[in-house]
Amino acid sequence: MLASKHTILANKTAQLRSTLHPLKTKLAATSSSTPTPAMAVAAPSAFLHTGAYLQKGLPPTRDGDELSQPLEPADVRAFWDNLRQETQAERPPAGTDQTHRLNVSEARDLLSTIIDKRAHKGAVMMGLYTQRCCELYEALDSKGRDEFLQVLSSEFCAPKGGAQEAAQKYLESVSKHQDPARSALEAKALRDHLTPQYSELFDQINRLPGGFAFLVHMRADMLSYIRKNRDDAAAKAMSDILMKKLETWIIGTLDLKRITWNSPAYTIEKLGQYESVHAVKSWLDVKRRLGNGRRCFGFFHRSVPMEPLVFVWVALTNEITSNVQSILQEREPTSPHGEETARCAIFYSINSQPGLSGVDLGNFLIKRVVGVLRAELPNISVFCTLSPLPRFRAWLDQWLTPERLASPPVDAAVPESAQRQLLSRVPEAKTWTEALKRVVDSRGWTSDQANLDAMEPVVRALGAHYLVNVKRGKGNAAYDPVANFHLRNGACLHRVNWRGNTSYSGLRQSLGLMCNYNYVLDRIEDNNERYVRSGLIAVSGTDPYIASANAAGSASPPPPKAKL
Repeated sequence: MLASKHTILANKTAQLRSTLHPLKTKLAATSSSTPTPAMAVAAPSAFLHTGAYLQKGLPPTRDGDELSQPLEPADVRAFWDNLRQETQAERPPAGTDQTHRLNVSEARDLLSTIIDKRAHKGAVMMGLYTQRCCELYEALDSKGRDEFLQVLSSEFCAPKGGAQEAAQKYLESVSKHQDPARSALEAKALRDHLTPQYSELFDQINRLPGGFAFLVHMRADMLSYIRKNRDDAAAKAMSDILMKKLETWIIGTLDLKRITWNSPAYTIEKLGQYESVHAVKSWLDVKRRLGNGRRCFGFFHRSVPMEPLVFVWVALTNEITSNVQSILQEREPTSPHGEETARCAIFYSINSQPGLSGVDLGNFLIKRVVGVLRAELPNISVFCTLSPLPRFRAWLDQWLTPERLASPPVDAAVPESAQRQLLSRVPEAKTWTEALKRVVDSRGWTSDQANLDAMEPVVRALGAHYLVNVKRGKGNAAYDPVANFHLRNGACLHRVNWRGNTSYSGLRQSLGLMCNYNYVLDRIEDNNERYVRSGLIAVSGTDPYIASANAAGSASPPPPKAKL
């Protein structure tokens, strides 16, 4: 079943393509600007609209050029959420009589058979048992999968009794100064007893065709289960062990590929499914992001050659971009000649499959893409990101405590002129922090230009303070996860951008703030070493708000650690 997923999808796509032949002919005849193969245009477009309309129980529309038809956000979300289920034709839909709930006894017996190393099973029989286990898991509904993962993590972890006995023998061999070879054997026995039993299951699944992709999706289910059961320490430990295994198995098996509009439809669909930063609205949106002046690169595992594990979107521009609207809404250039004069490569979105959360692939991807772009376009000299601040609004809500509302702190380095300007917009407020809270809690504040002008210096100053001075946990790591990622990779904090992302999600997460991290190639190693060793944040550019935040941070005691 695992090996046949791509075949199933190919057959479905072929059927759609054959039924939509008249539409493809029409599109091919009307397309005059950029010649595009019919498969790359018609099949994905029809597939997308078919899936979206079927979610409503309506037949697909066929009026006009579907590439330019906007979709309702609910339709898009429903399509991407159900894309995986649509491509698994053999899996019964949830809620039907054929949907399986977990038979705990059957699952327990099957897992025991696979994991028991004492049983004499040949490679063929082991593969069949493991295949059966995968089929059982894929047939389960969400509740059944949660039960399966709970049984696997709690009943097939490291056996406590055996580990205690092995530890005692190892300590005795060390204390009695026995033969080093004997101590090494006792250490191996202890290590084997401390290794969870489900580790053998993961190893067996990885040997199956398509097993790696199955484990990536299984870990995504684990993370979903953990979000609903945050106190389940056994499930967290199992997820971490699988993450380490995936990280190890990935080494030496990744291929860097450029994704274009002529790439397979299945690959392009995955870009929309896994895009988590700037949602894909339509197939025209995807075409624009893959057109002239744009790039998309991904790492592909050799066992899953059509599905990117992690991918990055790149815009080629003449200057460091301050807002994502100029990238996403700009019309596609009709000629690629502008790429030869571009100076900057802007990495504006990096995404990975949910099951690979915690596996650091983005760092390697950015470095590889920089090398490819330098070889292809020597005129590119600046490699910069346009990144979100996903936790800024949540942090700000916690930071605006009753004490700070009554008596604003001075370590945030908000200019006094900005404080007075904001207070003038909210006469009933006694402090600028109270005025800030009243504005951001009000509806429609972004439609008032006077409010926007008053908010800009205050929010930019707080954003710089948040990025530079707010830390998390133990040590000196930046509280913001995106900031920590890029700073750990050796980038410089370059600029905080007001109105960088005016979409609903951008305003909800960060009041529209975005920032640039600049990868200055000859400073990357030094920046990385200083940040990892002492938390020192490298800065490029002349952003006055970042400079003020740096000065305020070095002149005041360390701020309290933010809660995760």
